[in-house]
Parts: sequence; structure tokens; C-alpha cells
Amino acid sequence: MNLFVIAALILTALAVVIVIRPLLRTTGDVPSAPVAAVVLGLALPAAVLVIYLSVSNHDWSAPSAVPTVADRAGADSTPGNIPGDIEEMVRQLENRLRDEPNDVNGWLMLGRTYARLQQISESSRAYRRALALEPSSEAKLGVAEAEILLDRNNLMGEAGRLVEDVLATEPQNSKALFYGGMVAMVRNDVDAFRERWQLLLTLSPPDDVRALIESQLAGIDALPEESRPPEQGQVISVSVSVSAGLAERVNPQAVLYLLARNPERPGPPLAVVRHAAANLPATLTLSDANAMMPGITLTALPRLELVARITKSGEPTAQPGDLFGEATWNASEHAEKNISIMIDRIAD
Repeated sequence: MNLFVIAALILTALAVVIVIRPLLRTTGDVPSAPVAAVVLGLALPAAVLVIYLSVSNHDWSAPSAVPTVADRAGADSTPGNIPGDIEEMVRQLENRLRDEPNDVNGWLMLGRTYARLQQISESSRAYRRALALEPSSEAKLGVAEAEILLDRNNLMGEAGRLVEDVLATEPQNSKALFYGGMVAMVRNDVDAFRERWQLLLTLSPPDDVRALIESQLAGIDALPEESRPPEQGQVISVSVSVSAGLAERVNPQAVLYLLARNPERPGPPLAVVRHAAANLPATLTLSDANAMMPGITLTALPRLELVARITKSGEPTAQPGDLFGEATWNASEHAEKNISIMIDRIAD
């Protein structure tokens, strides 16, 4: 922004010279007009300033060196790469919040700043402090967004619940609709996904976001009618049991989740099956019908990481104390065979 200001000053000065120079010369019978030259010399820069401030959408109160999350995608966001003035601003705000820990707006501002600097863990921490003081929509969405960026599996846990809370009271909140669509999709609720993102399109999202939404909606609309059963493709048969040492720790009310992930690409599970933990051992099946996103073909991958997790929270995301077991499905070895998972570990 500093280069823009310098260039604007130079161009304005040049315009002033061009305009007033003829007024300072005597040409033939036309005398010079020094008073008019002075008036124009003062009025022109003032007019430029007034016009620019009237039409500009630049936020002059925002720190000019703070980039957006998109601008900093993939960049190292360690404090050493933060411009000195922003680093000092963050330090001062942190110090003030140590003296005034109940300042909700201060924590919200700190959360926004850290989010723009791509320091996601710090942003989550700040938003959580704000949420503890006042459960506002901004605090809820701040925590949710940070947790989703840290681990997309959180769409199925706390982050998803916070987004749903906001949508319950603010059904046209743009950010809540965006993440709410993602939450609906990982839950395989196509109707809610379509409804939320179609509504978001009416709220004039940025062009890049609009393109993403339209692309995803087009893919959903191209699916077969909902009355038709989904094509399963090849079925993966998984026998799940609990080790003798952990059998007594299985709560009859607990839930078992069988999750399939791509071991080469960390992220949300490709498919999920839910089952009552009390009904173990059991043989479960995974197929494309269990896929979390349309268009996913499980058996097109050479390997799948399978996780069987027993959780008292009812959420498939890992929690301390959960019981779990893992196995790797290989297309070359298990294409027509049953694969077994023994639940024999406790999550830290």
C-alpha cells in the first residue's frame, strides 16, 4: 500500500503542474492568473483525496502488512516471518489481554489476527477464550474454522456442532452456510448440503468461492435420483472383534465406527459405517454406498487404512480413552477375502 500512496502523490503533483502551469504564463493579450493557479493547486489534491476516500473500499484501519489466509497458503507463518509492526501489535494485544482477560472483543481480534497470519493453533486458542466468556457466533465459527483447518475430521465432531449451533440462530450466516455444507456432506446429508450452498449462492460470495459452490452443486445434481439405491461396487468385508484384555471396558452404550482412509492422503475418512459396540464381534461391510463424498470409489485405490473405533462420545473423531484397532486393506491381497481388525489399543 505504501507504493500505491507514493505513486498517487507523484501523479497528483504532476497533474497539478500540468493544470496550473498555463495559468502562471502570460500569453499574448491573456494575462497570468496566479490566484487561480494557487486555488487550483490546493483544490485539486483535496478533490483527489475526497473522491478516493468516497469510492475506495480499502480498510485503512486494518494493518496493511497482514495478508489473508489465502495469500499465505503454504507459506511459513512462524513469528520470524511476521512483519515487525504486526508482531509488535500482536505482542501488545497479548500483553493487554493478560491484564484484561475478560475482554471478549480483544480475544476475538486476536483470533482474527492469528487466523490471517495462518497461525491456526493460536487462533483457536484465542477464539476459545472468547467463546468461554461469551458464546457469540463469531467465537463459535472462529473455533470451528480453526479446528477444521487443523484436522478436517473435526467436521464430524466439535466443529460441526458449533457450525450447526450458529445456523440454528443465524440461518443466513455466510461462513456458517459454507462450513455447514461441508458438515452436511461428510454426514452424507445431500439435501442439507444442497440447500445450504444454494442459499449461500444468493448471498453474493466471492468469485472463487462461487465457482467452488457451483461446481460441487453441479456434481450433486448429476447424481441419480435419490429414490434409486446407490451402486455399491465391490464390497469390503471386515470382521471386527475386541481383545480379551479390553472386552470388559466396552460400554454397552458405546458406538463403534469403522472408517476407511486413503493412507497416501491425510484428511477426512472416505467412508464410515456406524454400529452398536455391544454387538461385537461382528462382520461389517464397506462399499461405495458408505462413501462420505459422491464420486468416491473405494476399491479404485490400491490400499485403504481401516480403523475400528469404539467411542463413548458418539463421535468418530478420536478421543482419549477410545478403544481402537487398525488394519490395511490391499486390493492385491484382499479383493475377494475377509479382513480382520482386532480392537486392542487405547487412545491417549
